[in-house]
Amino acid sequence: MKNTLSDKESAELFKALGDEIRLKILHSLFDKEKCVTDIMNELKLAQSLVSHHLKTLKVAGLIESERDGHKICYSLVPHLRNNLSQSNNESLNLGCCEIKFK
Repeated sequence: MKNTLSDKESAELFKALGDEIRLKILHSLFDKEKCVTDIMNELKLAQSLVSHHLKTLKVAGLIESERDGHKICYSLVPHLRNNLSQSNNESLNLGCCEIKFK
């Protein structure tokens, strides 16, 4: 992430991080790229709910997507993936702050 965020960018970031389901989705993506169906099954959530939360995380710049045939798969953006290797996959370093997962 860049060092200084605009007010709008900051609001999108904090909005994305302000929901338990979105944090669970981020944590789920620590290990590897996953498709919507994988996330749905892992978290036992409906497709529409997962898609809604994935969109919010994508707008905030925390995840990216790639189409694989009929499926869309999601992963953490590269700079977040790189920071994970330094934290043993237990925390998410955003530059401004760090979120620790149990």
